[in-house]
Amino acid sequence: VCVADKAAFDSVFRGSQGAQNLARPCLRTSDGGYMTSLVKGIHISDDRFALAFADFSAHSESDRWAEDHPHPRARGQPKDGAFLMSTSGYCLKAAVKILGLPPPRSWSSVGTKHEAALACAWAVQGCCVLVRSDGGGVHVILRDSEGLHIKQLDPGA
Repeated sequence: VCVADKAAFDSVFRGSQGAQNLARPCLRTSDGGYMTSLVKGIHISDDRFALAFADFSAHSESDRWAEDHPHPRARGQPKDGAFLMSTSGYCLKAAVKILGLPPPRSWSSVGTKHEAALACAWAVQGCCVLVRSDGGGVHVILRDSEGLHIKQLDPGA
């Protein structure tokens, strides 16, 4: 989950949805736009958003929506990708791959999801990123005038 002002996201990813030129940062949907359309216009405080997010992030054998899902557009689609949230509490994009952003530094012992989160926090002004490991741990990544800050949340707190 990446949270920033819409203008900050636009300055990095403007007009990039589905772009083929990876020399420029872009967002590419992983599910044909299903999640973005599902949560569009729903505030993060709304129970409908919470339910949709919980369903999306629930682990399954295939990490895909079930073939018998009630929404035909979801059937068989990957449950993968980032959520770009505005600071006003609305989702701008959901289930998108963040491509073409170089990570500002290496981060050993993590995978591509964490490196993409690190790169997004660096590139998008005022961005706060939360990234969950497959093992359940959550990191918060922030950039300020002093650089990048990475903190692991304590699940027992």
